[in-house]
Amino acid sequence: MSKNIIIVGGGISGLALLHYLKQGHKDAEIVLFEKNDHLGGTIRSVARGGCLFETGPNGFLDSKKRTLEFAREIGLEQELVRADRASGTRYLSVHHALHPLPTSPKSFLSFGLLNPAEKVRVLGEIFVRRGDDPQESVYDFGKRRFGEKFSQVFLDPMVSGVYAGDARKAVLTAVFPRIAALEREHGSLFRAMFKMRGQHKGQGNGKPERGGAMGSPAGTLTSFRRGIGQAIDQVGALYKESIRLNQEIDAIFLRDGRYAVLAKNGQAHTADELYLCAPAYCAGPLLQGIDPQLARALERVTYAPVAVVGLVCPQALLPDRPRGYGYLIPSSQRREVLGVLFESDIFPGRCGEGQVMLRAMIGGARHPDILKKSREDLVRLALQELRPFTAEGTAEINAGDLSELFFAAFPRAIPQYDRDYCATLKVIEGQLERHRHLHLVANYLKGVSLNDCIENAYQAAQRPRINK
Repeated sequence: MSKNIIIVGGGISGLALLHYLKQGHKDAEIVLFEKNDHLGGTIRSVARGGCLFETGPNGFLDSKKRTLEFAREIGLEQELVRADRASGTRYLSVHHALHPLPTSPKSFLSFGLLNPAEKVRVLGEIFVRRGDDPQESVYDFGKRRFGEKFSQVFLDPMVSGVYAGDARKAVLTAVFPRIAALEREHGSLFRAMFKMRGQHKGQGNGKPERGGAMGSPAGTLTSFRRGIGQAIDQVGALYKESIRLNQEIDAIFLRDGRYAVLAKNGQAHTADELYLCAPAYCAGPLLQGIDPQLARALERVTYAPVAVVGLVCPQALLPDRPRGYGYLIPSSQRREVLGVLFESDIFPGRCGEGQVMLRAMIGGARHPDILKKSREDLVRLALQELRPFTAEGTAEINAGDLSELFFAAFPRAIPQYDRDYCATLKVIEGQLERHRHLHLVANYLKGVSLNDCIENAYQAAQRPRINK
């Protein structure tokens, strides 16, 4: 007799999981329920006026093979596009002046945001002892190993850029586990870097991989010809017979060893295996009837709010804008904008000839009330970021000067991996051990990037217990 599998949530985690379960369990009845009228969660690629705007991530790093394999398996390998090499330069914005991030020893020595003593302190990292605090924040890690200025200038904006988070609260082992592992294994990040570079030269041509997203590890930022949303649409089309849109789940119960999944429209469904791929704040209430302690733990996971504003205007309006990937803004600047991506440099052709598109990220964990501002106020904040690039560096650009304007807002955009989260995670993992056929697969577990979500979906699909 075939088994019933239910997936709740049609974001990238749920869709990737649906794909992998379909590939590995062709005899099972698999259904995915999504409460909205569209798939993808925060991922949407909006085409309008000859422009392509991403509401969520604008790509993934190609250093992880799983995502590339996923693209091939769903038939999109030929649709992959890589970021333009002209977008390789990344900046920090301090007092509205852009400073290129150093990419070599020479550029580090000439980097203007650190004085000579602070640079010497960074180079002294190799003599710093290993840390022993598993709950150490990213900021404190950088302060201990490289000096406080390093954390202020580099790690603070990195965490806000990737997680919309606060480096003083984000736990290193949760946010950047690879960096924590390198310190444990080698005692020094410089020592680890030298060792890995030597191994790499022994195996190949010695050329390092290009950087991807700002503050990200090696790899080239990669997307699809019609944006990340193309992957969402493709999976939706491949498995449309197994997907139910506009199907919000109201509650879940256990009945005779199986899961009873009750929809708000009154329909009831049963599952031998249940995968919750919804955000923690959605999954928690659903599990109240099964495990109140697990439900409460999920509801304690916090998320940062983010508004995303896409600005398209004639290049002639911004004659002083440098080419590159974009810039991040350290929290010391006390600006509500986290950073700006130069989307038309990253993926040329995403807007019309003679046009430039920039995408501003606003809010984050440091500004929990950001979405109390009106849309007009948030757009105004984004427009202010264009002022330094005008001819005089002071000219005002208004919404009426734009060729296109895009906007998206997410009150709970990105889960925060802070100390409270780490304590909550232990409860979640402990309670899940009590539920043999219940699985949680979402970006509040094991990473928030597209690569993380696809890898976690793959791993979850390899561990089904429906035949046990």
